[in-house]
Amino acid sequence: MAGRIKELLGKLSETRGRGAAGAHFLRSHLILKGINPDAYAQDSPDDPAVIAELERMLHGSTENELVSVGRT
Repeated sequence: MAGRIKELLGKLSETRGRGAAGAHFLRSHLILKGINPDAYAQDSPDDPAVIAELERMLHGSTENELVSVGRT
């Protein structure tokens, strides 16, 4: 299904890229992970490794959950 990466990037941007600073941080974070968001369009072929990483980021722990790990 072509375009899945672009769809996941959009969802990630909606949930984690709030405001200009958030969008810049998210873009930088993706690039450091080897995912250039500008390289994907709706008709780009899907890479299973990139999809897996984006889904992990989208459904992974939030910062608040990470801070509270190990606390009772």
